[in-house]
Amino acid sequence: MNKFIAIFLLLLIAGFNTSIFASSNLEAGTVHQTDIKNTHLPYDFTDTKMIPIKLAVVHEVNSEKGLIEGHKIDFKVIRDVYCDEKLILKRGDIVKGRVDTIVTSGMNGFPAEVMFDDFEIPGISQSQLISGYVKKGQNRCFWVYPLKWALTIIPLVGSLTNFIKGGHVKLRTSDVITVYYYPNWP
Repeated sequence: MNKFIAIFLLLLIAGFNTSIFASSNLEAGTVHQTDIKNTHLPYDFTDTKMIPIKLAVVHEVNSEKGLIEGHKIDFKVIRDVYCDEKLILKRGDIVKGRVDTIVTSGMNGFPAEVMFDDFEIPGISQSQLISGYVKKGQNRCFWVYPLKWALTIIPLVGSLTNFIKGGHVKLRTSDVITVYYYPNWP
């Protein structure tokens, strides 16, 4: 039995060595690194200059009170936004954002989630924004599951914890949402 293990290990090591030290058909100097700036694109993907835009919702949003996917929500700009010493947005300007996705709260304490996206900012295209924002409700799974397993010793009582739902999303006017603007992107 030990001979088979030794032969297997030798074959494994030999196969590993041949795969690492296998010779390449490429000659030295034939591989050239592509220069990104010579790709003839109208913009530079490597440009990472970004400007944060701080927003807050104008009226409180609650996932259990008539929030609908695709609905537009008003946000206000918290601080003045400058790009190259030029004022882009003033404090108090209204920006529209769309409710992209709503996940309702579920059994066993799973929280609700709402994703906001597609912010409409005057003079800025959607391709220049990274604007997804997700707000979650209270996650009650952390205490529901231990309670469930503790109560399973009593027949059918542990199953009652299935009806405990997670928290709803509440977006308050004091919550700050940050959207990132990349001025050099197309």
